Amino acid sequence: MENGRPIHSVSDLVGGLKQVVEENFGDVWVEGEVSNFRRYRSGHCYFTLKDEAAQLRCVMWKGFARYVFFEPQDGMLVRLHGYASVYEIRGEMQFVARSMQLAGEGALQKAFEELKARLEVEGLFSPAHKRPLPPYPETIGIVTSGDGAALHDILSILRRRFPQVRVLVCPVHVQGMGASDEIAEAINTFNDLPPGDPFRPDVLIVGRGGGSAEDLWAFNEERVARALFAAEIPTVSAVGHQTDYSISDFVADVRAATPSMAAELVVPDRRDVATLVGGLYSYLHDQVTGRIDGDRQRILSLTGSYRFHKPVERLRQAQQRLDEVTARLHRSTQYRLQNQRQHLENLQRRLDALDPRRPLLRGYVRVERDGKAVREAAHLNQNDQIMLHFRDGTRQARIEE
Repeated sequence: MENGRPIHSVSDLVGGLKQVVEENFGDVWVEGEVSNFRRYRSGHCYFTLKDEAAQLRCVMWKGFARYVFFEPQDGMLVRLHGYASVYEIRGEMQFVARSMQLAGEGALQKAFEELKARLEVEGLFSPAHKRPLPPYPETIGIVTSGDGAALHDILSILRRRFPQVRVLVCPVHVQGMGASDEIAEAINTFNDLPPGDPFRPDVLIVGRGGGSAEDLWAFNEERVARALFAAEIPTVSAVGHQTDYSISDFVADVRAATPSMAAELVVPDRRDVATLVGGLYSYLHDQVTGRIDGDRQRILSLTGSYRFHKPVERLRQAQQRLDEVTARLHRSTQYRLQNQRQHLENLQRRLDALDPRRPLLRGYVRVERDGKAVREAAHLNQNDQIMLHFRDGTRQARIEE
């Protein structure tokens, strides 16, 4: 006591202030400009909210930050919902945010239009930068959610249309804070693979299924747009439904209205390929046989002409010329037939090598659970019922441990 008044410890006083602040400002909205935004490895976000006259330290824990659909940046006008508190260790007041929204009428559309206009001026949407898709890709890269319906649709269509193509999937988060970082990093990772690397795709599909404007916002982030623009691999943007447009759609080489349409754009239909090969074979066969028949008619015409029955020296000259023509025709025909036969054999070997049944003939086993292929041991749990596919049949099994 001092002159009859109690003496408080620092902890008591700061704790009392915290209690007063939280009781009076335990559920409030506050609006201001973001400054010094930092998101740490832990996923927690720390920043300052300010206006013309004051500033307030803020924190948003990982569990709440994951539901923020955009990447906060310094200078953004935002609206926070949460509660005011006191950080006792430093004796500082802070605001604990539970949600964050862009502030202002039409803020979402305004942010979209501003970024779109800026990137367009820089030339990121220029048709001159667009590259054609390869007609017959051997490897396709996919950047999307690993457990979304979009991936299932893409894989189903690729297997139906062109089953011999190899598919590499880089699963990422497609919404929430940090999603744009993962998407951009996946694009850059594929693009950084050197030409000739077996894991470098010939074409890249980037997208997700439908959702609200907030759900699709990761594909409106500048870092995703710049990753697509910098990619040397041809890219297809497949975000949402047919009526949805994102910044990624404008930057990518090709826009697909849906993920399913992206799968149809990047590979041909195997039936069309078979028809094309058959047509080429028939054309080459007709060309060769027509050339042989024409040369045969010319030979017959030559042997039946008046000059063919002239004196011996003319006859010998004609015989020599006939031998030369016959030899050249024989070489030409054999060469053409050999080339076409070799080409067809190469096509057949390629199709055989890509036959999904061939690994089974070499002793490999395909594992399925609930009718879906299992590619990693980590995806199996104890007591899971699985189906083992061998070259001569199937067997059921259960995971013991």
